[in-house]
Amino acid sequence: MLDMLAQQGRVPDELWADRGYHAKALIAALIERGIEPRISKPRRAGDPIPEGTRTWQAARGKQKRIKTSDPQARHRWPVERTNAWLRARRRIDVRRDRKADTYLAFVQLGMIIILARAF
Repeated sequence: MLDMLAQQGRVPDELWADRGYHAKALIAALIERGIEPRISKPRRAGDPIPEGTRTWQAARGKQKRIKTSDPQARHRWPVERTNAWLRARRRIDVRRDRKADTYLAFVQLGMIIILARAF
């Protein structure tokens, strides 16, 4: 995706991503392109929790784990919300269409519906 943006002459200043994208190779590739990575760091079990961080206990079977909030999540929330609105349309979520053009047309139609309801 970044290659397509570069071909169009667009280079973002920064890239926001969640904890799943935290990898040294990805961060190095972004820095090499001149893009500042804003990727959340995962907290490993046993790592100290920074003071002032909101925590809660989550049970997974019989195990209880301490979960922490992601301070950068508020910046990604509008994108995650919009993706959830698009996935509420079954045809977009399931993707039964064989052709990519048809799928893209329904994604664009879904975005038109979302924007029409917003105004």
